[in-house]
Parts: sequence; C-alpha cells; structure tokens
Amino acid sequence: MVRELARKQSTNFPETAPVANPVFFRTYSRRTEEGRETWEQVRDRCISGLVKLGQLTREEAQLLETTMTQLKSLPAGRWLWVGGTQWLENPNNYSGAYNCTSTNVVDWRAFGLMMDLAMMGCGTGAVLEENYINQLPTIRNHLQVAVRGEIGTVLPEARQEETTVTITSPQSVKICIGDSRQGWVQSYQALLELASQEDLATEINVEIDPSHVRPAGERLKGFGGVANPIKIPELYPRLAKILNRAQGRKLNAEECCLLIDEAAATVVAGNIRRCLPENALVHTARGLITIKDIEVGELVQTPLGFRKVVDKFDQGMQEVYELNTNGTIPRATLNHRYAVLSNATGDYAWKKVSELDPEDRLLHNQTVLSGLPTTLPQDFTEQRPEKSRNAKAITIPELTPDIAWLIGFTHGDGYVSLGRNKHNKPYGSVTWATDETIADEIELKLGRALAQFGVTAKRQTFEKENTNRFICSSIRLAEYFYHYIKQPKTSIQIPEFILQGSIETRAAYLAGLMDSDGAVNNRPPHLVTTVYQGFIRQVCAVLSSLGIAGRISTTSPQNPNWQPKWNLTLPAFKREYNRLIAPYSVKGNLKIGLKMYGFTLPGEMMRETYTYSEMQGMGFQGTRKIDYNYERYACESETEMDIPVSFKGLGSVDVVQTYDIEVEDAHCFYCDGYLTHNSAGIRQFDSTSPLLKQNLWKPDENGNWHIDPERDALRMANHTRVYHRKPSLEDCVEAVRSQFYSGEGAIQYAPEAIARGNADLLDNEEKDKPF
Repeated sequence: MVRELARKQSTNFPETAPVANPVFFRTYSRRTEEGRETWEQVRDRCISGLVKLGQLTREEAQLLETTMTQLKSLPAGRWLWVGGTQWLENPNNYSGAYNCTSTNVVDWRAFGLMMDLAMMGCGTGAVLEENYINQLPTIRNHLQVAVRGEIGTVLPEARQEETTVTITSPQSVKICIGDSRQGWVQSYQALLELASQEDLATEINVEIDPSHVRPAGERLKGFGGVANPIKIPELYPRLAKILNRAQGRKLNAEECCLLIDEAAATVVAGNIRRCLPENALVHTARGLITIKDIEVGELVQTPLGFRKVVDKFDQGMQEVYELNTNGTIPRATLNHRYAVLSNATGDYAWKKVSELDPEDRLLHNQTVLSGLPTTLPQDFTEQRPEKSRNAKAITIPELTPDIAWLIGFTHGDGYVSLGRNKHNKPYGSVTWATDETIADEIELKLGRALAQFGVTAKRQTFEKENTNRFICSSIRLAEYFYHYIKQPKTSIQIPEFILQGSIETRAAYLAGLMDSDGAVNNRPPHLVTTVYQGFIRQVCAVLSSLGIAGRISTTSPQNPNWQPKWNLTLPAFKREYNRLIAPYSVKGNLKIGLKMYGFTLPGEMMRETYTYSEMQGMGFQGTRKIDYNYERYACESETEMDIPVSFKGLGSVDVVQTYDIEVEDAHCFYCDGYLTHNSAGIRQFDSTSPLLKQNLWKPDENGNWHIDPERDALRMANHTRVYHRKPSLEDCVEAVRSQFYSGEGAIQYAPEAIARGNADLLDNEEKDKPF
C-alpha cells in the first residue's frame, strides 16, 4: 500500500532521495476522512501548529513555509506526525511532540512517566544511578498476580477509560485496566506501588481485569494507528516476579531496568513477537526464502500484495509446535497468531496457536508466486589432481525446466555415489531407477537433461524385475550433484535456486518428484514419500507457492528401528496441477473424475451468509451440518478467499532457533503457505555498575546459546555508564572493547555532557572552566 501511495501521490521529493516517498507515507502521512495526507498537507499542519505554539509572526511563518517547501529545514520527526493535530491540543499529550526524553528514577511516578512517554512515541531515557534509585521505597509486600477476563470483551460504549484499584481486604486487590493510555499507565504504576504499600498485608493476591481494553487492530482515533494489547496479560505477572525477588530490600539497577523494559516491550508494537522456526519458508518477491535469511527491505507476500519487511528479530531457542491439519503441517510458538476464517465471505480473525479449536479453518495461499529466473551454482570440479586423467569435464547449463525436472527426479529416486575403491582410485556416478512402464519416456527426458551437462547415462534392465536403472558414470557430475543436490543418508535440502526460481522451475521440479516417486492414479494422487521431515516441509512449501495445498500423512514402521515415512498427497486442485505441473511430467495429468476429499467450508458458516435457496442455486445440497467443497464454492460464488485448511490439533514439539519479522502496513505475511501475523530507549548507570547485557546470551548444558527469558527485556534499550570523573584512557579502551564483543559498553562523561547541553550559556572560558 505504501508503494502504491508513493506512486499515486508523488510529492516531488528530489531524485537523489529515491526512498523519500515511501518513508513519508509510512511514517508521517496521517489517515484522514479524505484519505492519506499529502506532503503539502503535512507541511501546512506542522507550520500551523508551530505558529500557534510559538505565537510566530507572519514573517516567521513565511520563513518556515519557504524553508520546508524547499526541504531546507524540517521539524522533529515526532512533530511531523502529531504537530498541529487536535490530539496535541490536550495538555496531557504535549510530550508526544518530543523525539527524546529523560528522567531520574527516584519514585514510582518516574516509572509511570516513562511508560506514558513510550506510549506517546517518545524515546525514553532513565537515569538509574545509585544516588537516584536508592530513593525508591523498600519492597515490602509479595504479590501473587492472576489475570482474569479476556481483552476486548466489554463493548466499546461500556468501557471505562480510567483504571480502578479496589482493595477488598488487606490481602486482596483488584486492578481493572482502563481503555486509554492513562489507563495502561495507571495500572502499571498501581502494581508497582502495591509492592511497597504499608497499610496492606505482606502477602497480597492481585486480580488483573483486562476486559475493558480494546482488542488488537481497533483504531486509535486521536494518536493514530491501531491498538496492539496482545502482551498486556503477560506484563503484570512478569512485573510481580521482578518485584518479589527484591522483597525486604530496595531494587537494584538491573531490576529497575527490567521493570521499565517490560513496560516498553508491552507498549512498543514492534517488540511484541510471536515466532517461527528458522527454516520456515516465507513467500517473497524473490520466491521462497527461509525466515532466518530474510533481510530488512525484503518484499513479502501479504493479502494486500507485496509489502516491505521493516524489521527482523532473532528470538533465540524456543519451543515450536506442529499444527496438525487436513493439509500440511506448519510450526510456530504457542503465542504466534494465524489467520482463521470467520465467515463465508472470506473475512478472518487472528488466533494464537494455543487458542485454535479443532475444525478452525487456517488460510492457505492460493496465489501463484512468480519468483525470479535463477541459475545453477558454478562448477567447482575443474580443479583436479595433477595426475588425474579419467574425469571428463562437464558443462554447467542454464536452469531450464528440464534441469529442474532432473533435480526433482534425483531427489525422488536418485543415488549419488562418490568415493575411492579398494585400489584407492576415485569413482563417481549418479544412478536413477524407474518403473519399466515409463522407462522409454524417462530415458528420453533424462537424456535431454544430461546432454545439457555434456554427459550421458546407460540403461540397465533386469530379468523378472519391472525396474529399469540409468547410470551416469561421470565423476565430475557426481561431485557436483553430491555437493549441491543430494548425499547418501543425509536429509535432502531443496536448493535455493529451486525455492527462489521461476514458476516453470518450481513446477518442473515437482514434476520430477512425481515421475520418480509419485502416483497419479492413486486416490488421492501421491506426490512423494520420504523419511526426511524437513524435506517434506520444503516440498509442501514449493507446492504452496504454486497456489496448491497438499496433504501430509505419516506411515509408522512395523520395525521400531525404522524411521517413520512422510507422505505428501494432492487431495484437491487437480486442474491447477494439470495446468502448472503436469506439462513437465512423464506421468501426465491427474484424472479429474476421481472422487476427491479436499478442503471445505463449514455448513454452519455457509448458512450464516446464504439462504438455502441461494446455496441450492450454487449447487449445494444437504443441511447446515454438511461441509461444502471449497473448490466448487470458489467456482460458483463471486467470493475470493484463501484455501480453508482444517486445524485438527497440536502435534509434536521441538526446541529450535526462532525468528520473526515486522511487515509494513499489512502486519502479516504468508509463511509455509499459511497467512500468519507478525510489531529504544536509553538507560544510564553509574560508572561502577556492571554491564547488564554482557552476559545476556548464555549456553545451556548442550552448548546451545539462549537468552534467559527473565532478562530478555533488557534488549529493549541501549545502556550507558555515566562517569562523574574524567574517564582514563584505559576506561575508554575497555569501553570500546566491550562494545565490540558484547554490544554494550557506551560511556558518558557527565560534565562534558552538561557543557555540551549548555554550550549557548557557556560563552566564555571562565564559565566553561568548571566543566
């Protein structure tokens, strides 16, 4: 959407600033009843606000207009967003016009102030030196927090804006969070105050009621943007845990920092992260890319078209769960959200993995991803031993559909043999097996592909067997395939040049799998079977990128020492398969007439949208208890929707490296075929304070590095140690070394900072000398 606005509403920014348009529409152009603001409207709004604030003369206003029009001067970024708005007219909101703020942490109000500032978009600075935080009260009480109620269950007209704190007894307190910025801040500060309140018991049960808080996605009318309270229920128990550790004493600098950063993690939508496993494949303008390799600026597929990735987050090692469906099996953390079909017109709601109910319909991509032309890797086999004479050179061809088919065929039923014989002489070959009934067609197709490498294969037949074998005895081809395509007893990985390839490349690759291991006449048609779970997931994603949802099933072995097998079948979308994949396959088309049990819409959902007569007009029969075929619905109705895949339950769990991304405008993206959701301050310490982030990452007993979840919020801000004496050369060198190794170590010489901040007042040497 931002790119489209940037094209339609050109602001005539200089050609030397090619990203000015999208940055302007993403960050500073507000939504109005007439649409998005133009640059001229933002300029005029900002100037009118400055004129009113500073009581400027006509000449001063004219000077501002001239320099802003000529792009010679601009106000602060926060002013570009809120300057001249009605929201800023409220005295409680004036701080929202500042880019940066700072405060000394001496009481609970300082914590509330920083949360308030963060919610207005200000960068928050907290001075946590000992002479300040020692003024905080001692932690007297132990808090037992329970969150009761669901966000957004109170209707808008009945919501309370202010937080209420009800003390029902010395041991019992209820906090009802108000639906406003002030309401959030009041509830946060109230919990902190309970920890030191002297007229209560030392053991307090605290009930948190979030039901008045507006749900995620609801518009914030004054400030702009949308609500994102998803982390509110997690905030209060985490705060209590930090406070309880300090019972009987005062908070230390790390605990103060954590209290601030936990609030910041809740406020900043960009920090509220659900996570996906590192090898999850994201649908992008460049094809399928693992989320661990996604870069900021990448264009990813969303329901609004391609949108830019504006941030990426390494979330460390976490538990991810399989989502068992009647389709494929994505994986995510329990708090990650997926789109769930909410009605027969294609609308959807967001649900956490932990909240999914059996028969919820996840939404699977039905758009064909274009991808890009890709190439095979360069030939590394040219370097040979000096006395080697038996390795004929190969040619690395263009990545044609024939070559993509060959790679798929190799993954399905190929074997790469490479090594040395008993005489220590090198050998190498690539072997393929096929059914005798299609061996002639395979021989032609295989020969055509191998000819592009400059090699051939010999055909072998066996008496009383219906299997033919093709052997290419090329050491160099074997080396090349061993390195890039397939290795014995090793999980198969689909190469990036296939995952990110063109439609033809991906379709031909799948055709190769079908010709090696598939069965077009099965019910449902069978594409591939493998013992490698990671490989079957990748194949599913390639199929998804062509707008086809497959179905995974498992076959348990009779022998307990054998591995289970993963089967991928095609329960629907025969026409799409025949149009995109079958043209490259020897086995040909799927038979349309076979009975198929594909993907469906619930009859109850259909009945909420249509009358029985309308449903009969679309060819549906039966009652509301009958599910309706999605493919027929897509043909008969005028509704466009993604493929509804039925959720069955949670499967196995694994601990893996996880990532998440923030997507501009859409705030969601397609990953592994499914529509999934994706959202700094400064802390100052004494020069003698320990470096809190230096040991943030630690290895577990297995050597896997992770961040303690209790301290993860420390990543929310930059940390600076303040020197009230002049730092030595050794201090500065150590600070630089620490910054290099751990990312933390910034130092500040307080007198110099004061002098710089007051340079206009220190206008002679005598005044400057004390600093």
